[in-house]
Amino acid sequence: MKSALLLLVIALATASTVADLTQRLSNYAEHPFGSSMINLVSVNMKTGGSLNELKQLLQQIKDELIALTQLQDSENATFTRRSQVDLAKLQATLEQAQQDLDNQRQEQSSLSNELATLQTRVKEDQAALDRNGSGSSDAQSRLDAENADFATKLSDYSDAILACKEAQRLLLNLRGEGASLIQLTQDTKSNLIQTKENFQKIKEILEAHTKKSSLTLFQPIIEGLAEMTTKVNPETLNNVLSLVARLITALQEGQDQLEANHKTQVDNLTRLGDDLRNEKQTLQVSLATANNRLKEIQSRLNELDGLINISNAIVEVTQLNIQDATRINELEDQEYSNQKVSRQTEIDIVDRLIEYINQKLSE
Repeated sequence: MKSALLLLVIALATASTVADLTQRLSNYAEHPFGSSMINLVSVNMKTGGSLNELKQLLQQIKDELIALTQLQDSENATFTRRSQVDLAKLQATLEQAQQDLDNQRQEQSSLSNELATLQTRVKEDQAALDRNGSGSSDAQSRLDAENADFATKLSDYSDAILACKEAQRLLLNLRGEGASLIQLTQDTKSNLIQTKENFQKIKEILEAHTKKSSLTLFQPIIEGLAEMTTKVNPETLNNVLSLVARLITALQEGQDQLEANHKTQVDNLTRLGDDLRNEKQTLQVSLATANNRLKEIQSRLNELDGLINISNAIVEVTQLNIQDATRINELEDQEYSNQKVSRQTEIDIVDRLIEYINQKLSE
């Protein structure tokens, strides 16, 4: 009977203790740690355990919770510092990649403009080179024509002067035989006729390029020679000789003028040819330089295409890495915050239990 009564008293006391603890920890009753701690204290008191030992146990649990909180604070601070360093490195990598990308695009734009300018220049230089070739060919053709024309005219003048001197010799021979010579030998008559015909031919040949002042001398000479084929009049003979001498002088002057004009033309055309050759060399150097630069630019543009693709990839990957790192940091911060709240709750629960034990010890 007494044993049953004792068990009933213990049971009532235990029930009272559990109810009292539950009320004190009403805010934490549903908390897994709170429920476990209530059970721990209840079991200890139910089995008659020492309250002081229980208090020491609770204090030890609290100390461990505080130490664990401090460890988590330290680990979180270390993680935060490392995360900040890693993010700073990623941000620096991103900024450098973006700067590289901007520089590459600016260089690409500048080179593209230079490429367009050079392509225009190459077309202009090539057109100028084509014109130069045409001009050189024309200048050479003009020089060849000038030389050929000069050779023809010079030959005409030389022939005319030679014929005049031959006529002069014939006429001087006639005059030496006597101014009153009436009868002509057959050879002399033939020579006079041939000389007259030669003068007629020379006149016709020179009409295209001889001064009129020279041509006016031919007709009276021809007429005088024609007259002397029948009889020799000393006055006519002397007159023809004088005209022939004047004609020789006029033809010599014409030949001298022809040679002077020819030299001027040759000098001008030669100088033009030299200028065109120099221009050609300049254009060829300019064209070769431009084409070499075009190759360099095209090669660099191709290289820049690859570099821009790489820089774009680095920017995109780094941005993704920054997003991932930021997301991980946010998750870690949230997890740390949740753990800190949970740890503080556990410490609060242990404090309430210690207060309860102290209260029991003081009763």
